Amino acid sequence: MATSTARLVVLIAATLGASVAVAAQRNYDRRLEAPAGGRMTFDTDVGSITVVGHDAPEVVIHARLQGSRSFLAHLHIDAEGAASGVTVSVHSAHRGWLDWLDWLDSGPSRVRFAVEVPHDYPINLRTSGGRIGVRDLNASVRAASSGGGARVQNVAGTVDVHTSGGRIEAEHIAGPAELSSSGGGIEVADSTGDLQLSTSGGGIRLKNDEGRIHAVTSGGSIRAQLRANRGLSLNTSGGGITLLLPQNAHAAIDAQTSGGDIRADFPFSMTKIAAEDHLVGAIGGGGPPISLRTSGGSIHIEPGT
Repeated sequence: MATSTARLVVLIAATLGASVAVAAQRNYDRRLEAPAGGRMTFDTDVGSITVVGHDAPEVVIHARLQGSRSFLAHLHIDAEGAASGVTVSVHSAHRGWLDWLDWLDSGPSRVRFAVEVPHDYPINLRTSGGRIGVRDLNASVRAASSGGGARVQNVAGTVDVHTSGGRIEAEHIAGPAELSSSGGGIEVADSTGDLQLSTSGGGIRLKNDEGRIHAVTSGGSIRAQLRANRGLSLNTSGGGITLLLPQNAHAAIDAQTSGGDIRADFPFSMTKIAAEDHLVGAIGGGGPPISLRTSGGSIHIEPGT
């Protein structure tokens, strides 16, 4: 038995050595016309995607591909243009246990796509193997990743982003946004659109936002610093809530906790304390409703700086 095991170890080592010996790299470049009124759809089995808006009426695709020669030989990129827009499809042929050796050889971040699209071009992205980045668009964004986080910056259209494996960061979002993660926190800054946020695996941070906000987490705390109150709902099962409001804020507040205390550093009117863990009252004479709920921590309401 020991001899057989030793032979197996030697065979695996030799196979891995051969795999490293044939590690390779290549680039992919393609330009396609982007018809007015069209959109880009990008669907890939592997790799990260970064999309940036530019002034030219075309879609520019650049890819940096790294891995074994066998992996690169079985990686297929198809990019097509039509009146309806541009479609990019990336698939890696399944080769059983050899895929495992490729992963050991080159790691999970071996494919990176950098794409430029017209500023007003809607995009729909999906990747099973990496991070997503989008910036500088005046169009809608739909994106999903099964293997990494996402970052969205300077987008004026509707945003819908979901990830199963990482953190979501967004800033300067002017339109409505729905951001959800099954495996990381969410952070949004300097946005004016309405926000729908949910995560099962981390905290939520909001800074200088002023749209209507609904945020839920099962796995962390929530900290929200608002420029204005348009209506707010914060709910967590795994931490405390800290809310920072402008000094001149107007709000009708309903705060409740099952796992801590409630502290408010604002002058309240029409205050009703149902219990030590439930506060109902008005700030600035009342205004849009603010609902705060936590099962795992305290609630603090403070003036922002």
